Amino acid sequence: MEKKKNAGAYILKGVLVLFLLYISLTIAIETGYYEAKLSEKTTITNEAMEQFEKDIKEGKEVDITDYITDLHKDYSNQTTKAGVAFSNTMESIMSKGIGEVINIFKMLFT
Repeated sequence: MEKKKNAGAYILKGVLVLFLLYISLTIAIETGYYEAKLSEKTTITNEAMEQFEKDIKEGKEVDITDYITDLHKDYSNQTTKAGVAFSNTMESIMSKGIGEVINIFKMLFT
């Protein structure tokens, strides 16, 4: 009887964590955090384009690499790479599985 209580508690905690994650992501979307980040990137790009056009008008020698700023930081490590590989594998398995179920239904109803 004790084991069922513990299993239920773990499931409840898992559901609670997923719910809190959902709420936090919803708040981030609703407050415009994502749009603000996109707007910031656009502003940087527009400023770089204006500087590029200004330098061309002034006759300066231009190099495109001077105006492109790569703000992307690569935080990948072995854990994230393994997570991506696992996710891709699961996606492939699920896609094939769903395709097989559809084929079974086609065979049953045709």
